[in-house]
Amino acid sequence: MKKFKRVCLVEDDLTSILISKKYMEISGRVEEILVYKNGKDAYDGLKEQFKAGEQIPEIIFLDINMPVWDGWEFLEEFLKLPVKESVKVYILTSSSLGSDKEKAEHYGLQDQFLSKPLDMSKLIKVFDSV
Repeated sequence: MKKFKRVCLVEDDLTSILISKKYMEISGRVEEILVYKNGKDAYDGLKEQFKAGEQIPEIIFLDINMPVWDGWEFLEEFLKLPVKESVKVYILTSSSLGSDKEKAEHYGLQDQFLSKPLDMSKLIKVFDSV
């Protein structure tokens, strides 16, 4: 059973944050959970960690619809960072729009598109696939 040093949740909905964090904690497979409430804060925080030589999260759960920067704006900028570590991004959203699924496909994330809410079954599948 693989354990993860750092996992990131980029989410603006407090209920979704609480549920997702609780499942991650219960799983016993995550040492540290980083939470950012919009894409801009997430980008700035992860960029600073990268510049400081800190470990970037191994998994990022990314909501699409958020204030300031949405998930797509975050992803566009995050992918420009010269991160050498393997980072798996999972779209975590309540959106069922075809355009969002097309964008996920554009980034090669069509198989990493999860519907909210995150539950233990989905989380374990993600953890086992990384």
